[in-house]
Amino acid sequence: MPVMQTATLPIIETFCRAALLSLIRAEMQERVPFRFTGVGPKVWKIFRNELTPADLLVLAIQDAAANMPIPFDPQRWLPAETASAFTWSALQISPEAVETWLPDAQQQAGLPLDDYLRLQAQILNQPLPAEVALEQIPTPQKYERWLELPGAGGWAAYTLCSRPGQELYLWENFTILCTKPREMILAGLIAWELGAPPNLALPIFMQDNDLSGVMNGVNESGHTFHAVVGKRSEHGHRDLRFLHQETKHPLWF
Repeated sequence: MPVMQTATLPIIETFCRAALLSLIRAEMQERVPFRFTGVGPKVWKIFRNELTPADLLVLAIQDAAANMPIPFDPQRWLPAETASAFTWSALQISPEAVETWLPDAQQQAGLPLDDYLRLQAQILNQPLPAEVALEQIPTPQKYERWLELPGAGGWAAYTLCSRPGQELYLWENFTILCTKPREMILAGLIAWELGAPPNLALPIFMQDNDLSGVMNGVNESGHTFHAVVGKRSEHGHRDLRFLHQETKHPLWF
């Protein structure tokens, strides 16, 4: 059955490991209830009956997804044919895997923000743009809306929002396009760490490799962006000037 195939996708296990780390970090910052730290393990031991740490992780992910669908709801980033059949009961993880992840997650969750997000990118196997390349990109004005092309997983937006003295918000100043689940998961984790409000419809979207979604949207609405930023290696062969308000070329890194 397609539902059961969801649990065996490699991205599911990777996502669960990244989610565990992010949830433990949120517990340490008192942004979510204690489940894996503090009094959480004692309470779980009393009420768990035959449930395992893997069951607890799925419940915690599902609870987080209610307020932050991206990145915590797999329906948002799974392939369409799999997402339509997804149910939370099909999200099955090995208890042994969760027990293996826990010590490292509890140790790493307190890392400085930049180090923590780089670790998440590493867990998700998401390549990041070189810092020297991003340094060449100008800082957006606070009234501007920029488009980040697929390939960076929200890292370009994060870098620009994190520059000292800026009043930029990832969910207000950027639209982030993704073609791979790992990109959308990382972008969602970044938005959560930067304080995205609960239940906000984040401007993070899955696209096909041809970017037909954003291109058709611009053609139909006429809405363009103040700037377009992306990886030249993935999109430099295309003329994307019409996505820019002044028909300028993208800012490549």
